Amino acid sequence: MKHIEYGYELCAGRPLEGRALAELQAFLAERGLTYAPGIDHSAVIRDGAGRIAAAASLDRNIVKCAAVRPDLQGTGLMASLITHLRQESVSRGGDSLFLYTKPQNKRQFAELGFYEVAETEQVLLMEDRRGGLAAWAETVRDPRASGHIGCLAANCDPMTLGHRYLIEQSAARCDTLYLLVVSEDRSTVPAAHRRRIVEQSVRDLSNVAVAETGRYLISAASFPDYFLKEKRTAAAVWCSLDIAVFCRLAEMLGISRRFVGTEPLCPVTAAYNRAMAAALPRAGVDLVEIPRMERDGVPISATAVRRLIANGRWREIRSLVPQAAYDYFSEEAHRQLFLERYQELAETSKSTHRRWEEGKWS
Repeated sequence: MKHIEYGYELCAGRPLEGRALAELQAFLAERGLTYAPGIDHSAVIRDGAGRIAAAASLDRNIVKCAAVRPDLQGTGLMASLITHLRQESVSRGGDSLFLYTKPQNKRQFAELGFYEVAETEQVLLMEDRRGGLAAWAETVRDPRASGHIGCLAANCDPMTLGHRYLIEQSAARCDTLYLLVVSEDRSTVPAAHRRRIVEQSVRDLSNVAVAETGRYLISAASFPDYFLKEKRTAAAVWCSLDIAVFCRLAEMLGISRRFVGTEPLCPVTAAYNRAMAAALPRAGVDLVEIPRMERDGVPISATAVRRLIANGRWREIRSLVPQAAYDYFSEEAHRQLFLERYQELAETSKSTHRRWEEGKWS
């Protein structure tokens, strides 16, 4: 605990527990917010009577659950909290903070050094680094890109022949294809390993430029819904924001086509594809859906491959994955790592997927 200006005290925890956590949850509930899962650090400012005056938390480098008591807004308490969270992030090796909030809070957080990344009617994404999105776009840009430029984003957890087919078909429909591999590390195969497998599997496709989604095209798993009154709308809200970020990237890189595979199995992804089909043309981007590759009338899926590996039948994936992926799982250390992450992610993925499936999609 440390003293700050105005006679208030700031205390923090990684994360808060017990009574302190219960008090924070009650404080947020009074502000119409819910304590978000994934929080790993919280900071609370208390007044002279010990009551919570303001609070803010971190989920890795994302600011969540930031609120100030109404009678104390404009007193600088949030600035003290953001300063603390920046220091905490730097101590972890971070270089910037992201913030999801309501659009009406833009001015408040702009005064605290945050800059807009993308905005929709219901949510605003900000970052405390000027030009961060443009800087990331330059890491994606391929100097050889020309003509009709397309983009395909994929998790590839793990990469399958279905992914390879989708990439081939997409590359054949444009002059340059940006292949963005999801860089958020919440998959059974670590992000760096997934990218390496993808790169090895598309080396023969000369017009494909492999890059990462970075911290901007963020997955549904990390999108916070703590500030939404109707939690069931979270899926649609995340979708609209992700599309808004992509449209800014498309403008910067000259992308005119986005490719996706048809989705007969996952309703969440299918709904996301429908939302893109409606929104992208307004930004001058065509959505191109490519039929999924099938084997014996069944779409080849990464889910099926993961099940085989989890059940100890990893050799049976040979006909479903590129050689690079098979070679990867031929190493016992990689299979053991997969199993450890598979177990850890199983319950989290189940609850997250259920929540997003229940979301309202237009």
